[in-house]
Amino acid sequence: MILHHYDFSNYSEKVRLVLGLKAASWRSVIIPAYAPKPNYTPLTAGYRRTPALQVGADVFCDTQLICDVLEQMYPTPSLFGTGDYARARARAIAQWAESSMMRALALFITGINADKFPPAFHADRAALHNKPLPEVSRVKAAGEQYRKQFEAQWPTLFGLLDGPDAFILGATPGLVDFTVYEIPWFLRTIGGEHELPEEPALRRWMAAVAAVGHGDFSQIEAAEALSIAKHSAPMPIADSQCWTEPDIAPGTAVAVRPLDQHSPAEGVLLRADAQRITIAYESPETGLVHVHFPRLGYRVRALG
Repeated sequence: MILHHYDFSNYSEKVRLVLGLKAASWRSVIIPAYAPKPNYTPLTAGYRRTPALQVGADVFCDTQLICDVLEQMYPTPSLFGTGDYARARARAIAQWAESSMMRALALFITGINADKFPPAFHADRAALHNKPLPEVSRVKAAGEQYRKQFEAQWPTLFGLLDGPDAFILGATPGLVDFTVYEIPWFLRTIGGEHELPEEPALRRWMAAVAAVGHGDFSQIEAAEALSIAKHSAPMPIADSQCWTEPDIAPGTAVAVRPLDQHSPAEGVLLRADAQRITIAYESPETGLVHVHFPRLGYRVRALG
């Protein structure tokens, strides 16, 4: 397994902690935090969000799919607990954390620290959201507005930590902890220790989550990861339980992209069911790879 990531990516930190919980051995490739990403996008068919998990010539994008894949590969200890209710509860809290509080935090803390990032970073993020490049002063002003949206959600996070157990949903850590942990971790990483509230329960819980670690990993160069893909064969595609694109036949050239961002991948559609979208892509650097996306949050469009 190879994780393509960068150090201050909150989504990457979630996956690094999952790898730690699973006591997995993995290899690390550090990618640029913003475009261009010349050794990354050949693996992802043009998709540019971070992170991606490479297993041979298969590349899994988006942390919701990456976490599901790791759960299948390493069933114990579980990320979700036992039963459908536990899984649904974990996913619901994780969805709130990333779509509401984490989103507000990202706009707030990167906004007020806008002058710490190079112009290429701001251009990259504007392109990702399909918006024109704003003035740094406007980014900083928007950051102050999102501070209010972010800080209004601290009581919800503190409420999750108010139970009798060491972790949010029990005595052992899981997906909820790693997803919610992104929030204070990113706040401290970008804004500094002084941005964290002096809340004892928060500090204890953060220390307990951090203690999970990142598993056993070693650093490799991007060229080695590309070579591994080129000298591997993708895994066979399982028959789709339910083809969710009735107007697009298998084998059609398509673009796959997140619903809310401009980060398309282009290839040949192999699978589109209720859980996963898979395309085939070939480049001189990688040979044939299969690039996988979760169904939730992504759309498919035929090209041509």
